Amino acid sequence: MSVALDGFAVLRRVGMHADAFAPVRADADKAVRALVVKCLRAKSVGIEALRDIRRALGDDAFDLLLDGMKDAEITPVLTRLDKHFAALKSGSVDDRSRHLKALAHGSIDPVAAPAKPVKKTAVKKAKTATAPARLRSEVMDLFREGGNKRRSSA
Repeated sequence: MSVALDGFAVLRRVGMHADAFAPVRADADKAVRALVVKCLRAKSVGIEALRDIRRALGDDAFDLLLDGMKDAEITPVLTRLDKHFAALKSGSVDDRSRHLKALAHGSIDPVAAPAKPVKKTAVKKAKTATAPARLRSEVMDLFREGGNKRRSSA
């Protein structure tokens, strides 16, 4: 029978007694970094969750974590959270990192989608009321008025 381990409780205890776990400090740092990056990359994490994560970690720890993220880790997060950011594709890694920090700190909101240009509708040509000369005849006029009705003579 396996017993479920509460990972967060164990991490909390390890953090409270960091001196006892000094030999594995580097492994703990890498593991925590990997967990936070994985959390940021989760599809369910939106702007508010990003801001909650920043508040939970604290400004300094969060900023250090973002500074250590590679472009391959930052770009997918930023693409999901702010896909209309102009420097997303063409900007530098520093631009993307600063933008993600600003989103997390709440100093900016995601860029709104650009307005789509209004499609021009084709102007329909008005049909002429008169038929072409080759179709003008008494028979054709009768047909247009209502089919094979015979003209009544007065």
